[in-house]
Amino acid sequence: MISYATDISREADMRFVGKLRAYARTFGGRRREVPFDLTRVLRRRPTVMLGVNAFELGQLTSNRVEGRLKALAQIKTSALIGCPF
Repeated sequence: MISYATDISREADMRFVGKLRAYARTFGGRRREVPFDLTRVLRRRPTVMLGVNAFELGQLTSNRVEGRLKALAQIKTSALIGCPF
């Protein structure tokens, strides 16, 4: 005879396994068929697009900061937002 507590723990285990399988399907080693489209992401996030555009424009138009410092700022900014470039 199976006890009531065992039935509850078995149901919880099965729910956990089902969730784990769903996560594996979603985030698993699936390769992207289409390369990452930055413009599509930036269209969905207009505030991020505005910030990126302001940063890029400021970098292009300012001649007061030396090139090495600009490169360092670019690397630091990409590290802060998690960009590999």
